This record gives sequence, structure tokens and C-alpha cells, in this order.
Amino acid sequence: MNNKYLLPYGDTLREFLNDGGISKSDLRTLVRNRGIFVAQEEKSVYIPILTKTGITPRELDELRENLNIREVNPKRHTQSIKCESSCPTLISAIPQNYRVNELVKKEFGNYKLLGSPTFKTVENDHDCVELDFKIERYDFTQSWNKNTTQFEGKVKLRKKNDTLDINISLSHTSEETKEVANKIAKDIVSKFKESGYINQSEVTKRIRFRDFTNENRIKFLRKLSQEHSSNELNFKDTKDIGFCPDPTKNYPEQISWMQKKVKNLVIQGEQLHSTFFIQQKELHEFIQIYKIEAVYSFTFLNYEGTCSISFEFPDFISKGNLEAELLIKVNSVKFKENKVNITQKKMKEILLSELEEPKLSLYNEYSN
Repeated sequence: MNNKYLLPYGDTLREFLNDGGISKSDLRTLVRNRGIFVAQEEKSVYIPILTKTGITPRELDELRENLNIREVNPKRHTQSIKCESSCPTLISAIPQNYRVNELVKKEFGNYKLLGSPTFKTVENDHDCVELDFKIERYDFTQSWNKNTTQFEGKVKLRKKNDTLDINISLSHTSEETKEVANKIAKDIVSKFKESGYINQSEVTKRIRFRDFTNENRIKFLRKLSQEHSSNELNFKDTKDIGFCPDPTKNYPEQISWMQKKVKNLVIQGEQLHSTFFIQQKELHEFIQIYKIEAVYSFTFLNYEGTCSISFEFPDFISKGNLEAELLIKVNSVKFKENKVNITQKKMKEILLSELEEPKLSLYNEYSN
């Protein structure tokens, strides 16, 4: 039977409520709607109450919807490569009947590609094409509601002047969608090289941590998060900065307290772009910044509101990987007005698209 139609109880319900994607706020709302208030607002308090009393089908749907919104959070990283002037429009350069099913098939893999996705033009622009795909992942070590999960991804190609920009839009933190998107991007570049549209010696560029000096990485992230503001997206505040001292440097006395004592420092608050770590440029060569999260307001014709966007090199701090790629994700969206009932997912995609031009331009300006 499909687990979608099962109402969990007992230990199964407790396991579901303990899921990291279900927040304390979600459980507090359920309990308060029943007229129950507790002195200590923690998941460890709410879960026993709900496990003993059970949840209704409607409450289960609400929790699932909230969980789904958090999981399907689009993230984006970018690759670029130069193409030849003889390259035709992108839609005509892609081989006819191009299919990705065999490309991504993986023996003993834990996922499969759904359907037969193909490239299509974006807004009838023959030099801007995209391929949307969906995978189904199997994980029988997970709880009853997560044995089978679907994730979406996208590969978007845009040709501008002599540069072919390969934009990869990822949903959730699924390594599988990232793997599929990279396979498709790599295969398309290979086929373009075979056709002579891209020189064989050209190498795909990625926005990597090691592509910047410590000073220029701060300039890049600061300007990307603050100074790209358009009529639609406007910077409001910096709420989160992550950095660590560069272990290869001898620190000046001003920050000597960090020597051999601090490996990672995350600052959260308000007006963080005015802290001395950012304002005092003489300290920049000693700091390896890997994350900035900022708050913005957005105003479009039919919708407006606020959002939080993070710019980070996640594999640098988690794995110490200097090849870590820049990842941009929209953490939250709050609508002030939404005349056309646009979904949060679609709104996040629009916001990410607003950052494509400044991201590539600033990378060319500040990379080594």
C-alpha cells in the first residue's frame, strides 16, 4: 500500500515528528490549535503529546506540505565555457532526439530518472534552452514516509556573445539531482566539442573557492550580496557571515586571539556588513570567508515581499575542499502581495535568475 494513504501512530508517528525537516514551530501550531499550551516550547515536549493523542489526516497533510516546501528548495551553481563564433542557435546545436535516460542510468543506483526529459526553448529564445528533470530516490533505511522521494532539477543553457553559460539549477540538497545535472552538462559540452561548436582545448569554468585571493573573495561575496540591486531585488541587511582564519598566515596582533584557537566562526545578527572583519580591509588577507546570507525586498508587477538568500562555498567548510563551488539558495520567501498566487518554488527560481548576470560579471572581475 502507498504510504501516502497511511496515518502514522505510535513509534512510527514519533519517528516522523522527529524528522529534522519538521520544525518546532510546526508542532507548536498543531498543539495550540487544539487549545494546548506548554511552558517549555521544545520539540521534545510537543512530540510526546502528539504521539499519545495522534494526529488527524488534515494535520498530517499540513506537516507533509511544510516538509515538502523545505526539501524542494532550489539552489543554483554556474558553469561557463566559450563557444566558437560558428556555433548556431543553441536549440539547433543540440542533437536531434537528444535523450538523457541512458546517460544517467546507474547500475545499482538508488534512484531513477522519471519520464524522458528533453531540452526546450525559454520564452521562444533559441539561444536559451532548459531541460527540467525529476528523479525518484529509494532509501529503505529511512522512516515510513521517506522510503521513496522525488526531487526535481534543471539544466539551463544560455548563449551570449562568445560565451555559453551552463546554468545548473538544483532542487533540495539531493546529491542525486546534482549528479544528474552535472552529467547532462558534461555530455552536452562533449557533444558540442564533437560538432566543432566548442574548441577541444576549452575547459569548463566553475566559480570555485580557490579562484579568489582572500581579499577578492570578500569583495566578490560582498558585492554579489549587496551591490547588484536591481529595481526588482533590493538589499536590506546582512544577517549571517561565515569565515575562518587562514592557517597559512601569521595574524596581526588585532586578531592574534584567533591563532590556533578558532577554526570556524559564524556571526549572526544585524548590519554585519559593517563589522570590523568586513570594514577593515587590512584584515582581509587573513580571513577565508565562505558564506554570506542577506535579506532583501523584492517588487515585481504582480507580487512583492521579502526574502533571505545565502551565497556560500559549502564544501569548503564541511570538507576543507578548495575546489568547492559557489552555491546560491533562497532560504525563505514572505509575500506582502501575491496577485497571481505564484508558488514559493517559482518565486525562488525567479530570484535566483536575478543573480545570474552579476554573479558571472563579478567572477570575471575578481577571480585570479
